Amino acid sequence: MRLIALVFLIPTLFTGSASASDLYLKYKLYALGLPIGSGVLSLDVDGKSYSVSANGQTAAFGRLVSDGKGTVEVAGTARELDLEPARYDLDLKSEDETGTVSMRMRKGSVDDVAVQPPQDRMKERVKVTAAHLKGVLDPLTAAVLPAPQGLARESCNRTLRIFDGKERYDVHLRYKARKATRTSDGRFKGDVLVCSVRYEPISGHRPKRKSIQQLAANKSMEVWLAPVGDKPYLVPLRASISLPFGSLLVEAEKYKLSE
Repeated sequence: MRLIALVFLIPTLFTGSASASDLYLKYKLYALGLPIGSGVLSLDVDGKSYSVSANGQTAAFGRLVSDGKGTVEVAGTARELDLEPARYDLDLKSEDETGTVSMRMRKGSVDDVAVQPPQDRMKERVKVTAAHLKGVLDPLTAAVLPAPQGLARESCNRTLRIFDGKERYDVHLRYKARKATRTSDGRFKGDVLVCSVRYEPISGHRPKRKSIQQLAANKSMEVWLAPVGDKPYLVPLRASISLPFGSLLVEAEKYKLSE
């Protein structure tokens, strides 16, 4: 779950049909160059509010990705471009992890969180404190980046403070390049920002777990950020990570703006 969240900057891979939204993105997931899943991201945002929703499934592929399906949605307010989540709900069923997460948030702080089933091995985990639940975003909101300067390198350079209902971590983005690209449907053709991505666990995790240590040390993660039409936001168009037992790539094949 955490690995997929970092590769996409959204919590899982999804499939579904297009809806009347400001932006509809359809992704494909590749493991070792082979297609193993697809997904959609639908976004609505105006001067006062926003919502993002998705649903779908992935196919198992060795140790890289487990077989699973789920639904996720978030809604909140937009204040001077900043997105403030109010409600986040995730329902996930996979070989590795099954359960629900429900969060209620206000002004960047978590007011209430319900996780079913509860986490195990709590004594092995770094304690999540009240301070860790302030000034945070959910994983889905974190995928929509306010960018008043558009494709300037400053739009890459930021740290996303994320709480997924179980674990608190930072995602550090740093500018690498600006390049031209296009989606396979030809609806997006233009420049994107290429940013490096680094994962830093804060709390809720098991620090002795090998996968956590490997992910924190991984320097291969990369995301390409594309504009949302003429709106002052960027979203992932492509993301990738290399691991000791293989690589993952997610790439948008369809990009549709509302008319």
